[in-house]
Amino acid sequence: MNQKIIIAVIVILLLAVGGWFLINAMNAPADQTNQQTNTNGQQQNPVVDVEVGVNPPVPASHEVIYTDAGYAPTTLTIKTGDTVVFKNQSSGGMWTGSAMHPTHTAYSGTNVQQHCPDLENDDFDECKSDQPGNSWSFTFKKAGEWGYHNHVKSNHFGKIIVQ
Repeated sequence: MNQKIIIAVIVILLLAVGGWFLINAMNAPADQTNQQTNTNGQQQNPVVDVEVGVNPPVPASHEVIYTDAGYAPTTLTIKTGDTVVFKNQSSGGMWTGSAMHPTHTAYSGTNVQQHCPDLENDDFDECKSDQPGNSWSFTFKKAGEWGYHNHVKSNHFGKIIVQ
């Protein structure tokens, strides 16, 4: 008979302890249920690298107008991956190339003789003179401040700031 009482007491204690753990788990704050323990026994929240509702930036297109007075705007700030369209609305030729005249080395590190013709369009150099009414576009893949000029009329210049 003593053995039956001891077994009954053990079962009751196990049920009580199990019930206590179950009630505490259900009442735990939501931010604690997903915690992990590090090697020092300290609790850590797991790192989740998910951005909800955030779209990646979409490259934009910008215009720079070239007239007989020069480029407008003379300074333009854009994001990496954006494209700038240089439109020739002057009465003469427009050959947009990176600084410095006459080598055009600032953006690509190569000179006109090395990168023209720029078949991949990655050297920020038009490599030829466009007639009035034509345009040329360039996509900026490098952050920095990029001076440029009209190779046909080198005292016309501007700057693209790429962030």
